[in-house]
Amino acid sequence: MEPIERLYKKDKLITRSLHIDEDLYIQVQRICDEVFDASVSKIINICIETTLQNKERIKYYKKPYKTDSIYRSILFRQKFYDELINIKNETGISFSRLVNGSIKEFIDKYNGKYFKI
Repeated sequence: MEPIERLYKKDKLITRSLHIDEDLYIQVQRICDEVFDASVSKIINICIETTLQNKERIKYYKKPYKTDSIYRSILFRQKFYDELINIKNETGISFSRLVNGSIKEFIDKYNGKYFKI
């Protein structure tokens, strides 16, 4: 992959506030602080893009017992936001659960391979 292929083309961004499981948010923040040169919003967009590559396998994210959630504003790429809204409408899974599931799936998939949590 050429370095220029790692850059996104400009896209409209949507600001959306949602509940994110505190443990997941802390892990994403740690990835931003210690591993990648990216913001939390950019990492979450990568999580969503990773999930959307296999959207036929999206499953319901069950919040772990006694996990607190925090309310955060995230900048979503318009394209990813629209796809999540379509999935929400088709499946009935809330937007927050889709995002939390994407983050969890991303961390499970790449932890130990590209970063260590």
